Amino acid sequence: MYFIYLLPHITEMNINNRTELEKWLDQNYWFEEGFISEINDSKNGLEIVVGYQTVGKYVAGEKEELKEFSLKPIGLTNWTYKKEQFTPIREFCINEIDLTDKGIGLKFDIGSKFEMTCESIKISEPKITRTFTKPRVSNNEIYIITTQKEVPTATYWIEKFEERNIKIGFRYFAGELIKSEKIPYPDYSGYFIQTLNKISRTDKGLFFKSIRFKNDELRIGIENGDENEELFNTIQSIISNWKNTTINSGNVKFTGEEFKEFLENGKYPERIEKMKNMW
Repeated sequence: MYFIYLLPHITEMNINNRTELEKWLDQNYWFEEGFISEINDSKNGLEIVVGYQTVGKYVAGEKEELKEFSLKPIGLTNWTYKKEQFTPIREFCINEIDLTDKGIGLKFDIGSKFEMTCESIKISEPKITRTFTKPRVSNNEIYIITTQKEVPTATYWIEKFEERNIKIGFRYFAGELIKSEKIPYPDYSGYFIQTLNKISRTDKGLFFKSIRFKNDELRIGIENGDENEELFNTIQSIISNWKNTTINSGNVKFTGEEFKEFLENGKYPERIEKMKNMW
């Protein structure tokens, strides 16, 4: 691991009114795109560690700097967090931290919500951590950039899936099968691919979010609307064979060759593998 901790002489500030708490949140951008890295609830009291990234672009292998604060409520009057709701982790981006409607307290929005109210809050001086962004691929979305000049047709996708013994068709959301000749070309964004035997009992499939040309490059965004692992893995395999292509998955940017290697062996691009030895 490669961490440098800049630890000043740690002091704590004690916040005992809403104005001070609002000012502190404002100074820290209301933890927009922040994270909760620890929640320690024991007989010694409650501690919540929150933070956000101050340097870096969330791209795998790039340098990043994190700022974290330890929050210790005094005179806790309400705490609605449940462990099954959420596991604290730096890599999970929360929606926001906000003031409670009344009194001294914080509301945490992580998709689901919980809150804390108390008489006052002890907040540590920030701890600064310098490291590298860990790679994280997406299980449901990819974005492709390629120099090829023609958009793949509906027939192209049907034939490529059939080569892998998967029969698919196109449809709208919750719609019936649409014949390939009825699919608009070249822009069929908004349509789904689904296996033929599932069209009648599902609403979605692989969703073409966007298809467009920009700067002489074809750009295609695909989302796994059904979380159908077989379909998503198959379309990724098809795309990994394209020439002169970049595939963005999660925070990792692959060439076609690198993406093929990752799909087959789970190996990240060499530049990222080297960084892994420093984490």
